[in-house]
Amino acid sequence: MQTNSLEVHDLTVSYQHNPVLWNINFNVPAGKLTGIIGPNGAGKSTLLKAIMELTPVSGGYAKLFGKSLEKVRTRIAYVPQKDAVDWDFPATVLDVVQMGRYGNKSLFRKLSKKDEDIAVECLSKVEMLDYSDRHISELSGGQKQRVFIARALAQEADMYFMDEPFAGIDAASEKQIIDILLKMKEEGKSIFVVHHDLQSAIDYFDWIILINTRLIASGPISTTFTTENLKETYGGKLTLLSKLGQELKSKQFPIREEE
Repeated sequence: MQTNSLEVHDLTVSYQHNPVLWNINFNVPAGKLTGIIGPNGAGKSTLLKAIMELTPVSGGYAKLFGKSLEKVRTRIAYVPQKDAVDWDFPATVLDVVQMGRYGNKSLFRKLSKKDEDIAVECLSKVEMLDYSDRHISELSGGQKQRVFIARALAQEADMYFMDEPFAGIDAASEKQIIDILLKMKEEGKSIFVVHHDLQSAIDYFDWIILINTRLIASGPISTTFTTENLKETYGGKLTLLSKLGQELKSKQFPIREEE
């Protein structure tokens, strides 16, 4: 029997009585690289924050590995959007990655040699070890993202939530990051990525969640990433649909057009 890494039940989030997410329900099996897809303002980032209990919910709940967040918090890592980070914070690249080793430890407790070695190893994995002594404000967008992924890796978590890790970075950095995520998936990690590029989503993810305030569809990319579901998600205003349809056909994904 396949176990679920994430279960979301009747999740509703409202701002000033206006629903941002409405009655969201889905399950995702463990070990999937999942893309969360939808138009701007659809509630994608809010979904992650609600699951992580970083924003209040109006109703519903989430279970991670069958438990509440409080019981599995040390198994969860979160990479926020770049805009949510204070890049002027006085820290080097190595400092930032070492923060991932504190977990439930006191921030005033000295890291062990093992903690320091793990931080260095994680920087090496994202090819940023040569930048260890750089201030984070000196990095490019792609480099900053890799550092924050290294910090998440240093937590040695089992589930990772990443909010638009590919936003505002160059193609080379994007390839480096997706290669890292694919290796993490091979190691059995469960990864959830808020993503906006539909064409690359076809190649990156094996599970897709389509939302636009409400859940449109959730499931394997081969049966969920269809033109019908995309039209419903984007309100029929998606100019890339015809091109995507050709790509889906070339990958032998089913195309279910509206009747």
